[in-house]
Amino acid sequence: MTFIKAARKQHKPKLALTGPSGAGKTFSALLIASGMGKKIAVIDTENGSASLYADMDKGPLKGLAFDVLELEPPYTIDKYVRAIEAAQAEKYDVLVVDSISHAWAGEGGLLDKKDALDKRANTNSFTNWSGITKEHEQFKARILNAEVILICTMRSKQDYVLEINDKGKSAPKKVGMAPIQRDGMEYEFTTVFDLAMDHHAIASKDRTAMFDGQVFKPTKKTGEQIMAWLAGGKPVEPKPAPAPAAEEFPAATQEPESAPAVHVTAEQSKKILDGIAALETLGTTSQTIWKGMSSEVKKKHGHEFAELVELTGTEAETVIDYLSRWAKHLREGKAKSAAKHATEANAGMGA
Repeated sequence: MTFIKAARKQHKPKLALTGPSGAGKTFSALLIASGMGKKIAVIDTENGSASLYADMDKGPLKGLAFDVLELEPPYTIDKYVRAIEAAQAEKYDVLVVDSISHAWAGEGGLLDKKDALDKRANTNSFTNWSGITKEHEQFKARILNAEVILICTMRSKQDYVLEINDKGKSAPKKVGMAPIQRDGMEYEFTTVFDLAMDHHAIASKDRTAMFDGQVFKPTKKTGEQIMAWLAGGKPVEPKPAPAPAAEEFPAATQEPESAPAVHVTAEQSKKILDGIAALETLGTTSQTIWKGMSSEVKKKHGHEFAELVELTGTEAETVIDYLSRWAKHLREGKAKSAAKHATEANAGMGA
Protein backbone atom coordinates (compact mmCIF):
# COMPACT_ATOMS: atom_id res chain seq x y z
CA MET A 1 0.00 0.00 0.00
CA THR A 2 1.86 3.06 -1.31
CA PHE A 3 0.96 6.71 -1.87
CA ILE A 4 1.93 8.16 -5.25
CA LYS A 5 1.90 11.68 -6.68
CA ALA A 6 -1.60 12.62 -7.82
CA ALA A 7 -2.04 13.22 -11.54
CA ARG A 8 -5.10 13.98 -13.66
CA LYS A 9 -5.77 11.16 -16.10
CA GLN A 10 -7.54 11.03 -19.43
CA HIS A 11 -10.67 9.22 -18.29
CA LYS A 12 -13.62 9.41 -20.64
CA PRO A 13 -15.59 12.41 -19.30
CA LYS A 14 -19.17 11.87 -18.16
CA LEU A 15 -21.44 14.91 -18.47
CA ALA A 16 -25.02 15.52 -17.40
CA LEU A 17 -27.55 18.10 -18.59
CA THR A 18 -30.57 18.76 -16.41
CA GLY A 19 -33.59 20.96 -17.02
CA PRO A 20 -37.38 21.07 -17.39
CA SER A 21 -39.14 20.03 -20.56
CA GLY A 22 -38.40 22.56 -23.29
CA ALA A 23 -35.10 23.79 -21.84
CA GLY A 24 -33.14 22.38 -24.79
CA LYS A 25 -31.41 19.38 -23.21
CA THR A 26 -31.30 17.24 -26.38
CA PHE A 27 -30.24 20.15 -28.61
CA SER A 28 -27.52 21.25 -26.17
CA ALA A 29 -26.27 17.68 -25.69
CA LEU A 30 -25.86 17.27 -29.46
CA LEU A 31 -24.06 20.61 -29.71
CA ILE A 32 -21.60 19.65 -26.98
CA ALA A 33 -21.14 16.18 -28.50
CA SER A 34 -20.26 17.73 -31.87
CA GLY A 35 -17.25 19.35 -30.22
CA MET A 36 -16.10 16.14 -28.53
CA GLY A 37 -15.99 13.63 -31.37
CA LYS A 38 -17.03 12.82 -34.91
CA LYS A 39 -18.79 9.48 -34.46
CA ILE A 40 -21.84 10.23 -32.32
CA ALA A 41 -24.65 7.96 -31.12
CA VAL A 42 -27.86 8.76 -29.22
CA ILE A 43 -29.93 6.48 -26.99
CA ASP A 44 -33.37 8.08 -27.30
CA THR A 45 -36.14 7.49 -24.76
CA GLU A 46 -37.93 10.74 -25.66
CA ASN A 47 -40.21 9.45 -28.44
CA GLY A 48 -37.74 10.10 -31.24
CA SER A 49 -37.01 13.71 -30.27
CA ALA A 50 -33.31 13.43 -31.11
CA SER A 51 -34.07 12.50 -34.72
CA LEU A 52 -35.80 15.86 -35.17
CA TYR A 53 -32.32 17.38 -35.24
CA ALA A 54 -30.98 15.07 -37.96
CA ASP A 55 -30.07 16.40 -41.43
CA MET A 56 -30.56 20.04 -40.46
CA ASP A 57 -29.64 22.42 -43.30
CA LYS A 58 -29.18 25.50 -41.13
CA GLY A 59 -28.39 26.52 -37.59
CA PRO A 60 -25.61 25.33 -35.23
CA LEU A 61 -26.44 21.64 -35.88
CA LYS A 62 -26.20 22.00 -39.65
CA GLY A 63 -24.50 18.95 -41.17
CA LEU A 64 -24.25 17.04 -37.87
CA ALA A 65 -24.61 13.30 -38.47
CA PHE A 66 -25.38 10.85 -35.70
CA ASP A 67 -26.85 7.39 -35.19
CA VAL A 68 -29.81 6.74 -32.94
CA LEU A 69 -31.18 3.82 -30.93
CA GLU A 70 -34.74 4.42 -29.76
CA LEU A 71 -35.64 2.64 -26.52
CA GLU A 72 -39.27 1.82 -25.82
CA PRO A 73 -41.00 0.93 -22.53
CA PRO A 74 -40.41 -0.79 -20.22
CA TYR A 75 -37.33 1.29 -19.45
CA THR A 76 -35.37 -1.39 -17.60
CA ILE A 77 -31.78 -1.08 -16.44
CA ASP A 78 -30.93 -4.05 -18.64
CA LYS A 79 -32.07 -2.18 -21.77
CA TYR A 80 -29.92 0.83 -20.92
CA VAL A 81 -26.90 -1.34 -20.16
CA ARG A 82 -27.24 -3.29 -23.41
CA ALA A 83 -27.51 -0.06 -25.38
CA ILE A 84 -24.35 1.34 -23.75
CA GLU A 85 -22.55 -1.95 -24.45
CA ALA A 86 -23.64 -1.77 -28.09
CA ALA A 87 -22.30 1.79 -28.41
CA GLN A 88 -18.96 0.69 -26.96
CA ALA A 89 -18.78 -2.26 -29.34
CA GLU A 90 -19.38 0.08 -32.30
CA LYS A 91 -16.59 2.34 -30.97
CA TYR A 92 -18.53 5.60 -31.00
CA ASP A 93 -16.61 8.68 -29.90
CA VAL A 94 -19.53 10.16 -27.96
CA LEU A 95 -22.75 8.63 -26.64
CA VAL A 96 -25.73 10.80 -25.68
CA VAL A 97 -28.26 9.10 -23.37
CA ASP A 98 -31.47 11.10 -23.64
CA SER A 99 -32.64 10.60 -20.93
CA ILE A 100 -31.72 8.55 -17.87
CA SER A 101 -34.75 9.84 -15.95
CA HIS A 102 -36.84 7.05 -17.50
CA ALA A 103 -34.62 4.39 -15.87
CA TRP A 104 -35.75 5.74 -12.50
CA ALA A 105 -39.26 7.15 -12.92
CA GLY A 106 -40.37 6.01 -16.39
CA GLU A 107 -42.67 3.16 -17.36
CA GLY A 108 -40.99 -0.05 -16.20
CA GLY A 109 -38.24 1.91 -14.41
CA LEU A 110 -36.94 1.24 -10.91
CA LEU A 111 -39.75 3.04 -9.12
CA ASP A 112 -42.29 0.97 -11.06
CA LYS A 113 -40.37 -2.15 -10.07
CA LYS A 114 -40.35 -1.09 -6.41
CA ASP A 115 -44.11 -0.50 -6.54
CA ALA A 116 -44.67 -3.96 -8.02
CA LEU A 117 -42.56 -5.54 -5.26
CA ASP A 118 -44.52 -3.69 -2.59
CA LYS A 119 -47.80 -5.07 -3.95
CA ARG A 120 -46.71 -8.69 -3.55
CA ALA A 121 -47.97 -10.63 -0.57
CA ASN A 122 -45.71 -11.00 2.48
CA THR A 123 -43.20 -8.34 1.40
CA ASN A 124 -41.67 -5.48 3.34
CA SER A 125 -41.67 -2.06 1.66
CA PHE A 126 -38.43 -1.05 3.37
CA THR A 127 -36.43 -4.20 2.60
CA ASN A 128 -37.67 -4.11 -0.99
CA TRP A 129 -35.36 -1.14 -1.49
CA SER A 130 -32.36 -3.49 -1.15
CA GLY A 131 -32.67 -5.00 -4.62
CA ILE A 132 -33.66 -1.68 -6.19
CA THR A 133 -30.63 0.02 -4.65
CA LYS A 134 -28.27 -2.68 -5.94
CA GLU A 135 -29.71 -2.42 -9.43
CA HIS A 136 -29.38 1.37 -9.40
CA GLU A 137 -25.78 1.11 -8.22
CA GLN A 138 -25.08 -1.28 -11.09
CA PHE A 139 -26.61 1.20 -13.52
CA LYS A 140 -24.61 4.08 -12.08
CA ALA A 141 -21.36 2.11 -12.19
CA ARG A 142 -21.99 1.12 -15.82
CA ILE A 143 -22.50 4.75 -16.80
CA LEU A 144 -19.46 6.06 -14.97
CA ASN A 145 -17.15 3.25 -16.15
CA ALA A 146 -18.29 3.28 -19.78
CA GLU A 147 -15.40 3.32 -22.25
CA VAL A 148 -17.00 6.13 -24.25
CA ILE A 149 -17.55 9.85 -23.70
CA LEU A 150 -21.02 10.01 -22.21
CA ILE A 151 -23.53 12.86 -22.10
CA CYS A 152 -26.67 12.06 -20.10
CA THR A 153 -29.77 14.21 -19.93
CA MET A 154 -32.11 14.27 -16.93
CA ARG A 155 -35.52 15.86 -16.74
CA SER A 156 -36.04 18.28 -13.87
CA LYS A 157 -39.15 18.60 -11.79
CA GLN A 158 -40.99 21.72 -12.82
CA ASP A 159 -42.34 24.63 -10.84
CA TYR A 160 -43.51 28.16 -11.57
CA VAL A 161 -42.41 31.41 -9.98
CA LEU A 162 -43.79 34.91 -10.46
CA GLU A 163 -41.44 37.44 -12.03
CA ILE A 164 -41.90 41.06 -13.04
CA ASN A 165 -41.79 41.29 -16.83
CA ASP A 166 -40.56 44.21 -18.96
CA LYS A 167 -44.02 45.82 -18.70
CA GLY A 168 -43.83 45.88 -14.91
CA LYS A 169 -46.43 43.14 -14.48
CA SER A 170 -46.18 39.81 -12.69
CA ALA A 171 -45.92 36.84 -15.01
CA PRO A 172 -45.40 33.13 -14.30
CA LYS A 173 -42.09 31.62 -15.33
CA LYS A 174 -41.37 27.88 -15.57
CA VAL A 175 -38.23 26.81 -13.69
CA GLY A 176 -36.45 23.52 -13.19
CA MET A 177 -35.83 22.01 -9.79
CA ALA A 178 -34.18 18.73 -8.76
CA PRO A 179 -33.49 16.25 -11.60
CA ILE A 180 -35.78 13.24 -11.90
CA GLN A 181 -33.38 10.53 -10.83
CA ARG A 182 -32.34 9.05 -7.52
CA ASP A 183 -31.16 11.74 -5.09
CA GLY A 184 -27.51 12.57 -5.59
CA MET A 185 -27.17 10.99 -9.04
CA GLU A 186 -26.12 14.32 -10.57
CA TYR A 187 -23.05 14.53 -8.35
CA GLU A 188 -21.49 11.42 -9.92
CA PHE A 189 -20.64 13.18 -13.19
CA THR A 190 -17.55 15.11 -14.28
CA THR A 191 -19.62 18.19 -15.04
CA VAL A 192 -23.34 18.96 -14.65
CA PHE A 193 -25.00 21.74 -16.64
CA ASP A 194 -28.40 22.99 -15.41
CA LEU A 195 -30.44 24.45 -18.28
CA ALA A 196 -33.12 27.12 -17.87
CA MET A 197 -36.06 27.76 -20.19
CA ASP A 198 -34.05 30.42 -22.07
CA HIS A 199 -31.53 27.62 -22.91
CA HIS A 200 -28.79 29.22 -20.81
CA ALA A 201 -26.78 26.94 -18.55
CA ILE A 202 -24.90 27.14 -15.29
CA ALA A 203 -22.56 24.46 -13.95
CA SER A 204 -23.91 23.07 -10.68
CA LYS A 205 -20.87 20.81 -10.56
CA ASP A 206 -17.68 21.14 -12.56
CA ARG A 207 -14.49 19.18 -12.02
CA THR A 208 -12.86 20.99 -14.95
CA ALA A 209 -13.26 24.36 -13.13
CA MET A 210 -13.78 26.02 -16.53
CA PHE A 211 -17.46 26.89 -16.18
CA ASP A 212 -17.76 27.95 -12.53
CA GLY A 213 -19.86 31.09 -12.13
CA GLN A 214 -20.68 31.38 -15.84
CA VAL A 215 -24.12 31.71 -17.41
CA PHE A 216 -23.91 30.68 -21.07
CA LYS A 217 -25.55 28.82 -23.93
CA PRO A 218 -23.84 25.48 -24.60
CA THR A 219 -22.23 25.27 -28.04
CA LYS A 220 -19.84 23.07 -29.99
CA LYS A 221 -17.06 25.09 -28.37
CA THR A 222 -18.20 23.84 -24.93
CA GLY A 223 -17.34 20.29 -26.00
CA GLU A 224 -14.04 21.42 -27.52
CA GLN A 225 -13.08 23.12 -24.25
CA ILE A 226 -13.72 19.94 -22.28
CA MET A 227 -11.67 17.88 -24.74
CA ALA A 228 -8.80 20.37 -24.50
CA TRP A 229 -8.92 20.07 -20.70
CA LEU A 230 -8.94 16.28 -21.00
CA ALA A 231 -5.90 16.30 -23.32
CA GLY A 232 -3.86 17.83 -20.49
CA GLY A 233 -4.14 14.66 -18.42
CA LYS A 234 -2.01 11.52 -18.41
CA PRO A 235 -3.13 8.56 -20.57
CA VAL A 236 -4.92 5.84 -18.61
CA GLU A 237 -2.97 2.59 -18.45
CA PRO A 238 -5.00 -0.61 -18.91
CA LYS A 239 -5.39 -2.74 -15.78
CA PRO A 240 -3.89 -6.26 -15.87
CA ALA A 241 -6.35 -9.14 -15.59
CA PRO A 242 -6.36 -10.74 -12.09
CA ALA A 243 -5.00 -14.27 -11.67
CA PRO A 244 -7.39 -17.17 -10.89
CA ALA A 245 -7.94 -18.02 -7.20
CA ALA A 246 -7.90 -21.35 -5.41
CA GLU A 247 -11.16 -23.18 -4.77
CA GLU A 248 -12.90 -22.29 -1.49
CA PHE A 249 -16.45 -23.64 -1.84
CA PRO A 250 -17.71 -26.99 -3.15
CA ALA A 251 -17.40 -26.81 -6.92
CA ALA A 252 -20.20 -27.11 -9.43
CA THR A 253 -19.81 -28.56 -12.90
CA GLN A 254 -17.60 -26.31 -15.05
CA GLU A 255 -19.38 -24.62 -17.95
CA PRO A 256 -18.02 -25.65 -21.36
CA GLU A 257 -15.43 -23.25 -22.77
CA SER A 258 -17.38 -23.01 -25.98
CA ALA A 259 -20.36 -21.36 -24.24
CA PRO A 260 -21.10 -17.93 -25.76
CA ALA A 261 -19.94 -14.93 -23.70
CA VAL A 262 -23.20 -12.99 -24.02
CA HIS A 263 -24.16 -10.40 -21.44
CA VAL A 264 -26.12 -11.27 -18.31
CA THR A 265 -29.85 -11.18 -19.07
CA ALA A 266 -32.62 -9.50 -17.10
CA GLU A 267 -33.97 -12.95 -16.15
CA GLN A 268 -30.56 -14.04 -14.86
CA SER A 269 -30.18 -10.79 -12.89
CA LYS A 270 -33.56 -11.42 -11.26
CA LYS A 271 -32.57 -14.99 -10.31
CA ILE A 272 -29.34 -13.69 -8.78
CA LEU A 273 -31.13 -10.97 -6.80
CA ASP A 274 -33.72 -13.54 -5.63
CA GLY A 275 -30.87 -15.85 -4.59
CA ILE A 276 -29.24 -13.05 -2.62
CA ALA A 277 -32.54 -12.26 -0.90
CA ALA A 278 -32.97 -15.95 0.01
CA LEU A 279 -29.52 -16.08 1.63
CA GLU A 280 -30.19 -12.85 3.53
CA THR A 281 -33.41 -14.42 4.85
CA LEU A 282 -31.31 -17.36 6.03
CA GLY A 283 -29.10 -14.99 8.02
CA THR A 284 -26.17 -14.32 5.66
CA THR A 285 -25.02 -10.71 5.35
CA SER A 286 -25.05 -8.95 1.99
CA GLN A 287 -21.30 -8.29 2.21
CA THR A 288 -20.55 -11.99 2.71
CA ILE A 289 -22.81 -12.98 -0.18
CA TRP A 290 -21.22 -10.58 -2.68
CA LYS A 291 -17.74 -11.58 -1.56
CA GLY A 292 -18.63 -15.24 -2.06
CA MET A 293 -20.14 -14.65 -5.51
CA SER A 294 -17.10 -12.69 -6.67
CA SER A 295 -14.73 -15.39 -5.40
CA GLU A 296 -16.74 -18.10 -7.19
CA VAL A 297 -16.59 -16.24 -10.51
CA LYS A 298 -12.88 -15.64 -10.05
CA LYS A 299 -12.39 -19.33 -9.32
CA LYS A 300 -14.37 -20.46 -12.37
CA HIS A 301 -13.65 -17.73 -14.89
CA GLY A 302 -10.46 -15.98 -13.79
CA HIS A 303 -11.70 -12.56 -12.65
CA GLU A 304 -13.66 -10.90 -9.88
CA PHE A 305 -16.68 -8.63 -10.34
CA ALA A 306 -18.34 -5.85 -8.39
CA GLU A 307 -21.57 -5.35 -10.35
CA LEU A 308 -23.96 -7.79 -12.05
CA VAL A 309 -23.65 -5.91 -15.34
CA GLU A 310 -20.01 -7.06 -15.54
CA LEU A 311 -21.08 -10.70 -15.87
CA THR A 312 -21.47 -12.70 -19.06
CA GLY A 313 -24.39 -15.09 -19.38
CA THR A 314 -22.12 -18.04 -18.59
CA GLU A 315 -20.73 -16.34 -15.48
CA ALA A 316 -24.25 -15.44 -14.36
CA GLU A 317 -25.25 -19.12 -14.51
CA THR A 318 -22.24 -19.91 -12.32
CA VAL A 319 -23.46 -17.37 -9.75
CA ILE A 320 -27.06 -18.66 -9.89
CA ASP A 321 -25.90 -22.24 -9.29
CA TYR A 322 -23.57 -21.11 -6.49
CA LEU A 323 -26.33 -19.22 -4.67
CA SER A 324 -28.69 -22.17 -5.02
CA ARG A 325 -26.14 -24.62 -3.56
CA TRP A 326 -25.32 -22.19 -0.75
CA ALA A 327 -28.99 -21.73 0.20
CA LYS A 328 -29.60 -25.49 0.04
CA HIS A 329 -26.61 -26.08 2.32
CA LEU A 330 -27.94 -23.56 4.87
CA ARG A 331 -31.48 -24.91 4.77
CA GLU A 332 -30.29 -28.48 5.29
CA GLY A 333 -28.18 -27.32 8.22
CA LYS A 334 -31.13 -25.53 9.79
CA ALA A 335 -33.37 -28.59 9.22
CA LYS A 336 -30.85 -30.90 10.89
CA SER A 337 -30.49 -28.49 13.78
CA ALA A 338 -34.26 -28.26 14.22
CA ALA A 339 -34.61 -32.05 14.09
CA LYS A 340 -31.85 -32.44 16.67
CA HIS A 341 -33.54 -29.99 19.02
CA ALA A 342 -36.89 -31.74 18.55
CA THR A 343 -35.31 -35.13 19.34
CA GLU A 344 -33.63 -33.75 22.45
CA ALA A 345 -36.88 -32.12 23.57
CA ASN A 346 -38.83 -35.36 23.10
CA ALA A 347 -36.17 -37.30 24.98
CA GLY A 348 -36.38 -34.83 27.84
CA MET A 349 -40.15 -35.20 28.02
CA GLY A 350 -39.85 -38.98 28.03
CA ALA A 351 -37.42 -38.82 30.91
